[in-house]
Amino acid sequence: MKLEAKIDRMVQKGNVKAIASVSLDGMFVIKGLKVMDSRKGLFVSMPQEIILGKDGQKQYSNSFFPLTNSAKTQLETAVLDAYKLRMDPNYLPRQSQSHSGYPQHIQHQQKYYGGQTRQPYPEPGFRSQGTDGEDHAEFLVGSDEILPMGY
Repeated sequence: MKLEAKIDRMVQKGNVKAIASVSLDGMFVIKGLKVMDSRKGLFVSMPQEIILGKDGQKQYSNSFFPLTNSAKTQLETAVLDAYKLRMDPNYLPRQSQSHSGYPQHIQHQQKYYGGQTRQPYPEPGFRSQGTDGEDHAEFLVGSDEILPMGY
C-alpha cells in the first residue's frame, strides 16, 4: 500500500507538535493524525472521537487504526518522515519501500548483486512424440547454454 503523509499544520500546544493527514493508495485520506512528543520520543496518535459516558466522563475512541504492526509502523514512518521534513528541509527520509515494492534490505541486495534477480526454474523437460511419429526432445534452458534433456 502506498502512503503519502502531509503535515496540515504545526501546533505548539502541550505534547502535540503537528496535525497530519495520510493518503492511502491515492484513494482514501485519513485526517486528524497527531504528531506527539513524549519522554520516549515522537509518536503518531490516531484520530479520535470523544464520547461522553452516562456519568459525564469523557472517553476517547480511535476512529481509525491499523490492524497489524507492519501497517502501524508504515503509517508512523510516513507521518514522522513528513514531520521531520517539515522541520528540516534538508532531511532525507528513510525509504522503507520504493516504487518497486521491495523492502529496503531486498533493494540493497539487488544493488549489491548487480541488480540481477533469480529467474524461476524452468519446467522440467520431457520427451514427446510429435505428430510425424518421431521422438522430439524438449530442451531445458540453463543459465549459460541450452542442453537437451538427459545431458
